[in-house]
Amino acid sequence: MKRIIAIILTGLLSVQVATSQISFSEKRQRDKALHEGVTLILQEEYELASVQLTECLEIDSTFAPAYLQRGRIMIEWGAMEGAMEDLDKALSYDPAFGEAYFYKGYILFGTDTTGEDARLFDLAVTNGFHDPYAYYFRGLTKIREGFDGMAVNDFTDAIELKSDYALAYHERAGVKRRMGDLQGSHFDYRTAIEYQPIYPLAYNNLGSVKILLGDYDGAIEAFTVALEQDPGMVFALNNRGYAYYFLDDLDAALLDFDAALNMDKGFAEASLNKSSVLARQNSIEPALSLLKSAIDENPGTALLYLNRGLIREMMGDQNGACEDWNHALRMGAEEANEYIKECN
Repeated sequence: MKRIIAIILTGLLSVQVATSQISFSEKRQRDKALHEGVTLILQEEYELASVQLTECLEIDSTFAPAYLQRGRIMIEWGAMEGAMEDLDKALSYDPAFGEAYFYKGYILFGTDTTGEDARLFDLAVTNGFHDPYAYYFRGLTKIREGFDGMAVNDFTDAIELKSDYALAYHERAGVKRRMGDLQGSHFDYRTAIEYQPIYPLAYNNLGSVKILLGDYDGAIEAFTVALEQDPGMVFALNNRGYAYYFLDDLDAALLDFDAALNMDKGFAEASLNKSSVLARQNSIEPALSLLKSAIDENPGTALLYLNRGLIREMMGDQNGACEDWNHALRMGAEEANEYIKECN
C-alpha cells in the first residue's frame, strides 16, 4: 500500500464531541505528547511516535486525534486490524472526524467489494476533510461505480488543492478519454508527465490518445519514452506497433508485435495485430496459423475469431469465415454484424 502517512497532516486537533474531565495542566501535557508524536511520524520514527501517542491517551483516553495518529502508524506497519480499532475509537469520541473516515476508506480501498470504501470517502469530505487525497480516492471509487462526471469533479477538486498532483491529472485524463474529450485528455496526460517525468504509464496512455487524434508519429514518440522508462511494458510495444501499422511501416510494426509476443506469448492483442500485418503482406497461412494458436491460448477473446473469419474469407473458406463471425458475435463482438451479412 502506497505510503501517504507523512503527507496528510490536517485534522490533527479536531473538535471533540466527548471529552474527559482533565485539568488544564493535563491538557497541556496531552497536547505536547500529540505534537511530539506527530513530529516523530514525520521523521518516520514510528516506534517512538507510538509511545508518545499512547502516553497521550493515558492522559486523556477520549482524545480522538491521538487515536487517529496511532491508527496511521498501524497503517504504516500493515497492522490494519489495529488501525481500524484506533480509527473506530477516534470516531466514537468525534463522529464528525472526517480524516478518520478517510483512513478507514483508505484501508478498505482495493479490497472492499461492498462499496463501503466509497461511503467512507464521502463521509470524509462531507465532514470537512477537504484534502486532495480524499478527493482523489473518492474519484477512483466514482470511476468504479460508473460515475465518470463525478469522478472528473473529484479529480479537479484534488488538483485545485494540490496543483502538482500528477496521479489526479492522470486519472482525470483517463476519464476524459472515455467521455470523448480527447484534447482535454491529452492536456491532462501531458501535465501529469510535466509534474512526474518518470511516468511510463502516462506516456503510454498519452500515446494512445495521440493515436485517436491521428498523430501517429507523436504516438510512437510517446510509446518509445514509455519503453525507455519501462522496457518490460509489453502493451506499449503492442501499441507502438499499432501506430507503425497505420503509418504503413509494416516491418517496424512486426518487430514490435514479435517483441511483445516474446515477452508474453499469450498476449492476444499482439497476436491479433500481427495477424493483420501478415494478411496485408499476403502471408495468409502464417496469419491463420498464428490466430489458431492465439485462440487456443485465449479462447475467450472475440476479436481473434473475427480476424480469423476475415483470413478464412481471404482463403475462400466462406463457411469457416461465417462460423467464426457468428462465434465472435455470440461473444459480444458487434463488429461481426457487418460481415455476417455476407453469410447465407
